[in-house]
Amino acid sequence: MVIERAGRGIALLPVLAVVFLLPARSDTFGHFGAYGAIFAMVGLSMNVLVGYTGQISLGQQAFVGLGALTAANVIDTGTVAAEPFTFALGILAGVGVAAGAALVLGAIALRIQGLYLALVTLVFGGVTADAVFTIPRLNGQEAGVSAIRPDALAGEYAFYLFALAMVALCLYVDIQVRRSKIGRGLVALRENELAAQAFGVNVTGYKLIGFVISGAMAGLAGSVFAFWTQEFSDKDFTSGAGFSLALTFVVMVVVGGLGNRTGVVIAAVFFALISPSSPMLGWLSNKTHWGSFYFDHKFYISNTIGAALLLQTIVMNPGGLGQVVAPITRWFAGEPFSFHGDADTSTTGAQVADVRA
Repeated sequence: MVIERAGRGIALLPVLAVVFLLPARSDTFGHFGAYGAIFAMVGLSMNVLVGYTGQISLGQQAFVGLGALTAANVIDTGTVAAEPFTFALGILAGVGVAAGAALVLGAIALRIQGLYLALVTLVFGGVTADAVFTIPRLNGQEAGVSAIRPDALAGEYAFYLFALAMVALCLYVDIQVRRSKIGRGLVALRENELAAQAFGVNVTGYKLIGFVISGAMAGLAGSVFAFWTQEFSDKDFTSGAGFSLALTFVVMVVVGGLGNRTGVVIAAVFFALISPSSPMLGWLSNKTHWGSFYFDHKFYISNTIGAALLLQTIVMNPGGLGQVVAPITRWFAGEPFSFHGDADTSTTGAQVADVRA
C-alpha cells in the first residue's frame, strides 16, 4: 500500500511541475497558463449545463462577456491598480450578473429542448453581444474599460495562481453539486425528463438551478478574463469572435467528455491554446516566422482542428477524453489500474428515486 501511494506521488510530480513550475519560468508562460485556466472555468460551466443537465447552449460566451463587462465597469480603474476590496467586489458582481442573466434565459427556455433550445441560446448570445456589449457607456466609448489588477496580482505568475485558485473553486462546486441531491436531479433530467417528472422531480426548479450554476461559473471566468486582459473590450465577444467562442465552448465539452470534469478541463486547456484568440499560437508563429500565415488563417486553423476532434470523438470515442484518461484518474484516486472500470448500472429510476429521498 505504501509503495503504491509512493508510486502515485512520483507519477504526479510531472503534472505538478507542468502546472506550477512551467508558468513560473517566465511571464509569457504565466500569461498562457492563466488563459488556459479561464477556459477551464468555462468548460466546467458548460459541463454543468450540457454534461449534467443535458441542455444545449450556444450562448455561453454571453455569460462570460457579462462577467467581464460587469467586473470592469464596477472597478473602472482608469490608470491605477484596483484596490483589493473593489477587485473582489467586481468579481462578485460579474458572477451575480451572469447568474441573473442565466436565470432569465433558463426561465424563457423552460419548455424548449434540443435544436430549439440551441437556437434560443444562440440568439441570446448574439443579442447580448450586439445590444449590451456595444453600449458606449459600458464599453468605454468603444475604447475599452480598464480593469487593472491589484498590486498583489500584478505579476503574471501571481495572477496565474489566482486563476488556478478560481478553477479549484469551480471544481469544488462541480464535485459537491454532482454528489448532492441537486446533481442527481440534473442527471435525471438529462437521462429522461418525462421519467424524472413522473417520479416527482421538480423539472422547472432543477433546470433553473442548472442554468444559474453554469452562468455563475461562466461569469467568474469572464471576470477573471477582464483582469487577465486588464480591460473589457466588446470586440472580444461580438461578431465573428463571439460566434467562434460559442462553437469552441460546445466542441470542447463534447471532446472532453460530457459529464466528465477531468476530460473537460484537459480539453478546455487544449482549446484555449489553439483558439483564434490564443496568445500562445501567436507567440509561437512569431518565433517560427509563420506569423503572417497564422494571423491570416487563425480562424481556419482552430476550426479545422476542432471539427476534426469533434468528428473523431463522435465516431470513434463517444466518451471523449474523459474516457481515455479514466484508467489514470481511477488509479490516482486509489483504485487498481485497469482499462475496464466498473460498469455504471444505474438507471434513471434509481437516479430520481435518490432525488426524492
